[in-house]
Amino acid sequence: MFCVSSEGRALLPVRWRLRASQWGMAILMVVVLNFPQVPLAGEKQVPQAGEKRELVLLTWPDYMDPDLLEKFEKKTGVSVRMVYFETDETRDELLARAGGEGFDVADIFCDRVGGYAEQGWLAPIDATLVPNMRRIGKRWLEAYPGVSRYALPYFWGTFGIAYRPDLLGETITRWRDLLVPSPKLRGKILMEKDSRSLLVVALKALGGSSNAFGEEALRDAMQLLIAQKPFVKDYGYPSMDEKSGLVTGEIWAATLYNGDTLFLQGIEPRIQYVLPEDGPILWMDCMAVLNGSRNKKSAYEFIDFLHEPENAAKLSRELGYASTDPETRSFLPAEHVNNALIHPPAEVVEKSELKFLEPIPVQAERRMKALLHDLLR
Repeated sequence: MFCVSSEGRALLPVRWRLRASQWGMAILMVVVLNFPQVPLAGEKQVPQAGEKRELVLLTWPDYMDPDLLEKFEKKTGVSVRMVYFETDETRDELLARAGGEGFDVADIFCDRVGGYAEQGWLAPIDATLVPNMRRIGKRWLEAYPGVSRYALPYFWGTFGIAYRPDLLGETITRWRDLLVPSPKLRGKILMEKDSRSLLVVALKALGGSSNAFGEEALRDAMQLLIAQKPFVKDYGYPSMDEKSGLVTGEIWAATLYNGDTLFLQGIEPRIQYVLPEDGPILWMDCMAVLNGSRNKKSAYEFIDFLHEPENAAKLSRELGYASTDPETRSFLPAEHVNNALIHPPAEVVEKSELKFLEPIPVQAERRMKALLHDLLR
């Protein structure tokens, strides 16, 4: 087990931050720089493709530094309008409904790129327009075979457990502690509202691989999640403010990404983060150009801009996640580079597993989506 508390760590700089109190909020509107109010993707209205001097970026809430957008606009004359989605499945539904039209650039978990490419939603990466892709570490660029043909990784991190040992009075060390929990945790757990993430956690709790989707493993994982339900207060994602359940004590344990844990520790230092000993999980975020983009050249230019070392370092510092570009470290303060929540020790990374290196069978994914629907009832 690898555990990180807030003791002795330097807080990240206070940054622009606005999140909905819950990811399931029906409408989220944000004013960024001089951009118009931005609707949460998933509403009935589908945005039109960006005009000649505008890019439309489909992304998670609060996942971009507005200073960098302003810098990009000053450099190129191209503004960036952001449209937010609340979950990966919301984004998938939106792209499916729009046929991939209406957006120029999208943030995607790297493990989903292959499926998007098969749908014809993604344009192949034009390496001549993204020369900074050479700065991406080989480990990350080649982690998912074939992915770099359609998308380029820019962030990586860990997916673990954030919990309140001061309230629980016990130590959490494994995924199994969350899936087969102590009686004290009844009604105190928050699990991510994403069928794929739930599957990963359950597979690891069973002692298997997050890339093993055999019939027996899938059945056992589903049964484990069903048995856990009475202990789960909600399926969703914690708000990133003082009203967060992990801060107020309403939630004692939750699945969480490392960067968001880092932010919440700045509000409530008693939150601890655990990379479970029964299987640390790594993730990577990619950025891709949509096939329906009317401004592909500027879209590639935007991705290239984000991989300039100084810009990649700023984004890493502001969001609290590790860049896939090794050169960024020379632009980062020591307290960021040495923060184990952002950059876990090499031995921890080596024994961690990237989720979904193998595609999930279509039937297995359908069954997991149906299970999530049942769990939400």
